[in-house]
Amino acid sequence: MGKSKTIHEAFVECQTTTAVHTKLISGLKKTYDKTEDKDTFHQEFLQHLKYALIVFKREPAVERVLEFAAKFAASVTDEEVAVCSADDEGEAETSGKGMGDLLLFVFNFMLKVHGARDRAVRFRSCQMINKLLNSMGQEADIDDDLYTRIYDGMLIRLRDVEALVRVQAVLALARLQDPEDANCPVIAAYMYLLKCDLSHDVRRAALVSIAPSAKTLPTILTTTRDVKESVRKLAYEIISEKVHIRALTIAQRVKLLKHGLSDRTAAVKEACATKLLQSWLRTFDGNVLDFLKCLDVENSTDDTAELALNVIFNKVSPAELVDNFELLNENHVIPAANLTCEGALYWHHLCAFLKTQGATGEVLIDNLVPTVSAFCEYLQSFVKTLNTAVGDANETVVEELLKNEFIAEQLLHIASLLDLSDEVGRKRLDSTIQEMLIAPYVPSPLVKQLVELFNRIHTNDEERITIMAEIIADVREPITTVEVEISDEEKRKKELKLASIRVQLNETRDTLEDLVAKQDFGKAAEYKNMLEDLEMSKASLMEQSNVSTYEKKEEKSDPATLVKCMRIASEMMQQLSVNKLNPTLQTLIDTLVLPGIQNQDPAVRNLAVNCIGLASLLSKTFACQQLLLLMQISQVDQETIKVTALQAVFDLLHLYGLEAFKVDGAVPSASDDDADSEEDEEDQGEEGDKEEKQNKTAANSAVAILSGLLDSESSEIRTVAAEGMAKLLLAGRVSSPKLLRRLLILWHNPTTEEDLHLRQCLGAFFPVFAMAGRSQQECVEQAFLPTLQTLFEAPTTSPLASINENNVATFLVHLTDHRNLKMADSQDTVVEDSTVHDSLSLKICNEILVEPDAPGIRTLCKTLNMLAVSHTNQTLMKDLSLLAGQMIDAVEEKLSKKQLVKFQQTVEKALNSGAGAEIKTDHEMGASSQEDEGVNSQEEDTQDTKDTQDTQEQHTGEEGKSQEVEEEETKSQEVEEEDKLVSQETEETEVTSEKSESPKPVEEESIVEESTSKRKTRGRSKKIQEESSEERFAAPEEDPPTTRKSTRKPRGSKPSVSSSSQKKATFKTPAETTKSTRKGRTTRTSKKSVSEDIDSDILASPETIAVPMKRNIKKTKVNLAALLSDSESDAENVGTNTATKHRTTRATRRGGRSLRVLADLSNTDDEEF
Repeated sequence: MGKSKTIHEAFVECQTTTAVHTKLISGLKKTYDKTEDKDTFHQEFLQHLKYALIVFKREPAVERVLEFAAKFAASVTDEEVAVCSADDEGEAETSGKGMGDLLLFVFNFMLKVHGARDRAVRFRSCQMINKLLNSMGQEADIDDDLYTRIYDGMLIRLRDVEALVRVQAVLALARLQDPEDANCPVIAAYMYLLKCDLSHDVRRAALVSIAPSAKTLPTILTTTRDVKESVRKLAYEIISEKVHIRALTIAQRVKLLKHGLSDRTAAVKEACATKLLQSWLRTFDGNVLDFLKCLDVENSTDDTAELALNVIFNKVSPAELVDNFELLNENHVIPAANLTCEGALYWHHLCAFLKTQGATGEVLIDNLVPTVSAFCEYLQSFVKTLNTAVGDANETVVEELLKNEFIAEQLLHIASLLDLSDEVGRKRLDSTIQEMLIAPYVPSPLVKQLVELFNRIHTNDEERITIMAEIIADVREPITTVEVEISDEEKRKKELKLASIRVQLNETRDTLEDLVAKQDFGKAAEYKNMLEDLEMSKASLMEQSNVSTYEKKEEKSDPATLVKCMRIASEMMQQLSVNKLNPTLQTLIDTLVLPGIQNQDPAVRNLAVNCIGLASLLSKTFACQQLLLLMQISQVDQETIKVTALQAVFDLLHLYGLEAFKVDGAVPSASDDDADSEEDEEDQGEEGDKEEKQNKTAANSAVAILSGLLDSESSEIRTVAAEGMAKLLLAGRVSSPKLLRRLLILWHNPTTEEDLHLRQCLGAFFPVFAMAGRSQQECVEQAFLPTLQTLFEAPTTSPLASINENNVATFLVHLTDHRNLKMADSQDTVVEDSTVHDSLSLKICNEILVEPDAPGIRTLCKTLNMLAVSHTNQTLMKDLSLLAGQMIDAVEEKLSKKQLVKFQQTVEKALNSGAGAEIKTDHEMGASSQEDEGVNSQEEDTQDTKDTQDTQEQHTGEEGKSQEVEEEETKSQEVEEEDKLVSQETEETEVTSEKSESPKPVEEESIVEESTSKRKTRGRSKKIQEESSEERFAAPEEDPPTTRKSTRKPRGSKPSVSSSSQKKATFKTPAETTKSTRKGRTTRTSKKSVSEDIDSDILASPETIAVPMKRNIKKTKVNLAALLSDSESDAENVGTNTATKHRTTRATRRGGRSLRVLADLSNTDDEEF
């Protein structure tokens, strides 16, 4: 037996390693048993524990001390409970003494200091509560009152400003949640944290702690799309361990596999492949076909099953895969009776996988497929089963038909993997493909695979066009047999002829008998032959039916036939490499495609439009003829057909340019009578200029029509139009600042937030376009002020009013920065002293001088300090210095003037120094400039709100207004008195706001400085030094709420960017550019004092801690603040309603509360989900 240990010795030795904890606990127990005054032991134990509670850094020595203390307290509890159970023989202990005095004493202290001023104390107290609960065992019981105090205290700590504190609070509440309670506050808080907490550590802790159930499962699944890869990886591990595959819907299973196996991070892919996928396979005892049934591969439209099968194949050797595939018979095919969707899919992808394994796979694939001729017979025999359900509307038969279509598609994929080097097999496959294309029972979805196979066999374009045209003709005009009943006249002739033959038969028989009687056998033989001929003639006439049949070609115009023909034509034209339409194609278009435009069936019209677009890509002449038709279709037809027509139009404009809209002949003028004399005097050169102008006008009109679709109510049409315009701008086919402005506003518009494809497309377009060259940046420069002016003048009822103009301006400044150019054009290298920001700065200065009181002036003033203006041109710098002085005199708004003064100082400094290449922007300035802007940002937000409320007129300042200064001076004189009144009201409002909302100073206690200095001197030591720290655990002071300072970023400040995107950009995404209208003012202070004031506020009012839980998650409706405030209000009535409720509903044996341990739900029945 070990020797007894004193408390000091135990706490010193436990810091070295956890291996001695058991021995130390045993020795300290002996000391505890010998001690008569337990209270003294408790106080000394707690005194030593306090040294660990003031260390915020995760030192190993501190972690070992807390682990030892929790284990010792729990071990004493277990012994006392065992003694109590033996003495009382099952009597209940509801006072909590059964837990052990030491454990209860430690719990009470931790719950007392969990809201302390020091973040280290808050962190360690929550961590200690978590360790104590975990050390108590699965069947432990706690008192109702203690349960409620832990419950309420940890819910409050979930809103702590420190992420580590929130993590420990989440872990401490894990055993206090009730999955059976639909309104459990802990589960609701967990779900909120998983969606909205900014710290990935908190989200990980919540993901580990939350109990999977029907309510929490959707939230758990959303974490597989978290922005942090560690959270996504943990999510797949948790789902594989705790969630059964049958608890998920088919859509959820497919989505999980698709997102996991196609994740951009290798760690997440590995977790999905090794954890989730293998767990699901173990559920089916390794049967891959049963696993594929759970994915419903027949109705799946993506390649999720292929991704899963490739992962499975890569973990097994190719030879073993072939040996384990037992569905094939001796002919190397799956019997028709055993052919299922899953088996056909597995067969196809196994052959495709072996095809990628080189020579080894080529050898093994011969054991999986028969010869080409044998496979063609097998394919034809199966395809004939598709003819059984033609014309039958029975639901069961239709499902069987769809199943057979999927199997036939997989068989065609296998046929594409066959070796076509054999001439006999290749011809057999060619005839099989043509027969299947012509067969009326082969559905149109199989046309794509059939045409691809056909193109592998026939590589010559002319030959391919000719054969395909014949196939289309056979499909549309099949040879049919017609039965026609013969006329009465023909019937009478037939009867007369038959009667004549009968008379001749009778006569011949009589003559034959006479010759036989006369024994004239020579003539008798001749008559016998005549008799046989007459008998045959009679038999042939008797066999002839009264219905005559003949074959003829009959044209079919039903929608199904036309759709199949159109699909064959479109698939064929997609693979052609010709640059003109040959007579066969032209005839096919004239007889099939163009008439299909007027068909009543939408599917036929859609395919006809698609064929016209494909044919136009082959011939520019045909494109010029059909482009106006496609434009008309894009305006008047159904939405699906509009989208197809728009895609075709943008493809043609991208390929041929706006020259496709060339106008033939002269366009008549609107004033022909007045211009007759002038036209007589014009020469041929002027007529050419007029024709060129008319062609340009037609092109501009077409672009205007297409750009008008950017405002369409249909999201699909709007997306296609935006994507097409972006491609035209990127290819240089169109250069329009107005169009670029519309795309910028569309990207930032909140109404397009749900259109992810549009956001992704434009988000990738703008940086690529602007950074491609100087001319593109100049286009962005021309759209700079009009874009901001549109946002400034947006009415309050418009969605554009919620866009943050500062973020848009920052984004445009980033796009026009010449340092971001990927390559410099030859024409740009000549003008090295002038950049886009140089000319942009002059435009912004002129815009400010034109209307100094216009809305958005503050944003323009801020933008001046963001520009990277080069000062190699001293004339420019002098002009900017002069303009800065004029702007300071003209602008009266205080914060805007402050930004202008800062800009003037920067320009003057550059002029005086004459060193460096360019002026530093705000992003490159020192910490002092950033601090000044951050301190006064709330004041700017308040002033923004006042400017919006006071300014009722919409200002439309453009570049041309710089030439109308005299008119503006006249207008300014007319409204001078009104502006004075507005400014006076604004100043009075500011004075009132300063008086009412100025923060009161917070007294700093010496304990903060003392604790900080002690932690610095302690350094990285692995053992805890003794010091007096009682002041750290002092009760929080009750400071008034007005002393609290907001920790949120003000409007216009530099947006925060995740670690993965900091290297690329410093601006927010459109989803985050929502305008903030927070009110309030703050004083200038240093960063250190601000952090200390925040800590004092936390102590003053723990219930009102502002936690930055604002992740960009859509439609999050859980109000955690209201939820936790309800929990706090309930905590005040612990002695009455809450205690009574807990005792009546949750009391366990011995009257205590049973801690719930999260159960592994992997074996849960389906009904629970």
